Amino acid sequence: MARVGEELKKNRLDANMTLKQVAKKLGVSESFVNEVEQGRKVVNEDLLKRFSKVFDKNISTMGLGSLEEAAQTESVARTKEIIKKEVYVAPQTPVNELWNQAFGENIKNVPVFEESMKSPISHKGYVVESKKIEGFPVDKVLLVKSGSDDLKGYGIRKGDLLFGVEAKDIQGTSFMLVSVQGKNLLRRVKNLNNGSVELQSFREKEEVRKVPIKDVLPLVKFHKLERAL
Repeated sequence: MARVGEELKKNRLDANMTLKQVAKKLGVSESFVNEVEQGRKVVNEDLLKRFSKVFDKNISTMGLGSLEEAAQTESVARTKEIIKKEVYVAPQTPVNELWNQAFGENIKNVPVFEESMKSPISHKGYVVESKKIEGFPVDKVLLVKSGSDDLKGYGIRKGDLLFGVEAKDIQGTSFMLVSVQGKNLLRRVKNLNNGSVELQSFREKEEVRKVPIKDVLPLVKFHKLERAL
């Protein structure tokens, strides 16, 4: 087969024709003609006659494969070419970006603050459902990072994140971030309904401090604890 390819190449060069010109006249790809000349493709008798017509010469049929072999070889080559063009390549997009693309506006970055509430130190993504996060308005929720073990006895440790909502008043008993005399405190707060509140902490033992409610500014009421890893 290599000898036939060499003969075809010699005739093409003698005719001063390019691979592209020969391929166009034969109705095949340029790469196919090149493969034939390199002896890597089998040509059938019919195709050889077409080569002869292009070069206006009678090219020897010695060493040619069968028509079925030629057809099979060409079919395999075309299949490989199609697979090469159409094979799916997984996108190289970062996972986080794909996640955001998938959920779009359904993901909201909730700010994370330290107890000082000066500015966000990070953000955490939450799923938005019906314009709410965990049942609360999107623009009212935030996270506060516990800065101490003052509430350790209640199961809240330093570094834990507390999910909460902006607070306007103090009702019943709940974990809150409050401001007392200009200092922000993370406490368990109980309204005594007598003009005073209890600020409860529990590091080694439970401690209770009574303060006039007028001296306590409620900042955040917490509804969920996210344990630090």
